[in-house]
Amino acid sequence: MKKVMCFGTFDLLHLGHLNYFLQAKRYGDYLIVVIARDKTKQMQKKEIVFSEKERLELVRNLRIVDEAVLGYPD
Repeated sequence: MKKVMCFGTFDLLHLGHLNYFLQAKRYGDYLIVVIARDKTKQMQKKEIVFSEKERLELVRNLRIVDEAVLGYPD
């Protein structure tokens, strides 16, 4: 089985994100999505609309995504 990983913030999930996942999934059998931590967004001075746990839950419930995890806090 070939695994593919996508990385991103995925705050305010939109069709571009879904397209990203669809394209990534074509390269393998199992799609893992890594969601940026709130700490990372704060360091980048980006606004947090949905918390990391909310973003994780949203992405985790997409049919195309086989596994969603939070990134490393450091």
